[in-house]
Amino acid sequence: MLPALPASAFRFLCRSALLVPALLLVAAAAYALDADLSAPRATSGALCLDVSLSDVLPDPVENSLGRGMPATLLVHAELWRHRSLWFDRMERSADIAVRVRYEVWNDSYRMERTGASPRSVATLDSVRALLERPMPVKLGPLETLQEDARYFVVVTVTLAPLSVEDVQEVEGWLSGEVESKRHSGFGVFTELPRALFDTVRNFAGFGDRHARAQSPSFVPRALPESP
Repeated sequence: MLPALPASAFRFLCRSALLVPALLLVAAAAYALDADLSAPRATSGALCLDVSLSDVLPDPVENSLGRGMPATLLVHAELWRHRSLWFDRMERSADIAVRVRYEVWNDSYRMERTGASPRSVATLDSVRALLERPMPVKLGPLETLQEDARYFVVVTVTLAPLSVEDVQEVEGWLSGEVESKRHSGFGVFTELPRALFDTVRNFAGFGDRHARAQSPSFVPRALPESP
């Protein structure tokens, strides 16, 4: 039979068990990624809305960017149609990806966005300002939607500070793009199974951050026009 714990030790373990979730909540709040959506609108016959982000670059991500590690911001928008007495139906989706990395040779941050020309800025403050600027998202033509049906948009945002592909890219750069990369220093990470890599990355503070937002319901024929 195991010896009984003293009452003081038992109380300490109980307090610790309550404290750990609280600390995890504080850490999550410190690195929260928030997303807000504008009201859906009609623009040149297409369904559009704006996604606005805040707290997009927490300290660990800023530090990793400054050390040359890339980061990727992914915006995934889905258009859903309400259906009575049945599950809602997803009609279409759209994705935007913004990749940020520090270029040592010209001391600037390069931003590559889906469907746009690459852009270079001088500081992380400029990167943050651009990422937190309202981001327009197009969800296809309005003419193919049911005029009197009720729809809503769900947007999921993911900030991925470090992926296996990112580490492999840095590994290749450090190794001079040679065939054998055993001495580049990152191989031990890229050889890990993806699930284990994610665990190690999250433990090191480089885990993904997520945000989710949903628009109010709307009817296509009642949408305001916007240039």
